[in-house]
Amino acid sequence: MVYVPNSTTLQYTGLNAATSGDYGFAVVRSSIATLKAAGVEVFLSMGGWNYNCFPYLYARYSVGGYGTSTPNYWKIETFGKGDINNCVDSNQFCYVCEPPAEGTSLSDFEIFPEPEHSSTWVEATKKVEAHADSTNPPKWSYDMVPGQAWVDSKTGISVTVPGNGRYATLKRDPYQDFVYLAKDLGAAGIDIDYEEFWHGDYFKVGDAQGPWILPQTTYKYAAIIYDTIINIKNIAPTLKLSTPAGAVGAWSTPWWGGNLKGLWYNVKQMYPDTITFMSVGPNAGGINVMTYDLSDNPQFHECPDDNDCPLDKQVAFYMKTYQDAGIVATVGYEIGVPAYPSPEHDAAHQLPLTPTLLRSIVSQTQSQFKGAFFWELFKSQNSTQYASATDVAQTLCTAVLKGAPRCKGSLPPPL
Repeated sequence: MVYVPNSTTLQYTGLNAATSGDYGFAVVRSSIATLKAAGVEVFLSMGGWNYNCFPYLYARYSVGGYGTSTPNYWKIETFGKGDINNCVDSNQFCYVCEPPAEGTSLSDFEIFPEPEHSSTWVEATKKVEAHADSTNPPKWSYDMVPGQAWVDSKTGISVTVPGNGRYATLKRDPYQDFVYLAKDLGAAGIDIDYEEFWHGDYFKVGDAQGPWILPQTTYKYAAIIYDTIINIKNIAPTLKLSTPAGAVGAWSTPWWGGNLKGLWYNVKQMYPDTITFMSVGPNAGGINVMTYDLSDNPQFHECPDDNDCPLDKQVAFYMKTYQDAGIVATVGYEIGVPAYPSPEHDAAHQLPLTPTLLRSIVSQTQSQFKGAFFWELFKSQNSTQYASATDVAQTLCTAVLKGAPRCKGSLPPPL
């Protein structure tokens, strides 16, 4: 994204609120003010699945990087006839990021860039380098610029890096501009939704058989957070900072690939001030654990252990890893049909949130944590057997806010 302070336009921010004029800036700012007046804190979020997915690298090193018996390898079998070399531009690298039904194109995907020209990015990387593992020092990917060609040194294949390189052309820092935008819109905080699974799988360290560690991804994420924190302090000191964290993000031992396992644990160990800034004190927006999109498929060992396969037990297990790591975190809930496992391919092993499971999680796990969040407000429920957005909102509000009057409110159904 690119946003020049005081320009009051969303043209190059990616919000797509309008297609002309100020591209919706005034409408968004007015809406934020209305919500703020009603006691709601509004955060802007950067990232998310599509804005973290590098189709070529995710296909080759995540989905297809661990043999044929992995949860999403079926996509390579279906769209690439079982051969990773058949996963190419024309089939969006076997549609590993989004299925054909989503109607996406390669231009819909992006990555978190490393803006080497930025003084605050350089300051952030120096903080990272000062406390890095000397046996695995940081190796910044400055050759990986969105919109430009990049050569995979492991295969010699050249691909275009997802995203728009306007920030590089203009010598701007997207993380700094994100802070400027939040300030000018009157937002209460910003959210860094980092889910670059491909990065962890491509840059992992260890022998061929594993297990592995992911120091380079730890460094990249920490640098992004440091850059953001530096700019918050310089530009908008009251701005809050939050981040969604993977369910397995506080895993404390080496891993066998996928899902950024242990990333937040590693950051806590090496760069604890980043975790503290987001979770404790006046700038704490929350470390929000995505304890959903979980599976109980034994074929891929997707339960944390044999005794913790049901959704409520998995949530309890993963949240305890955050407690054990000393990370103040909030519990996550998902409305309706989970995004994973694929509802078309493996619906039998999905773990949707039902009213019964909702109450079980709240009574067994939520009571140990001060915060909760859910995804998402207006997601279609698809079935009356799932907990509705209103049911989740009222239940969590009552548990967290101890029966505040607003807990009796209802959410309008999705259009």
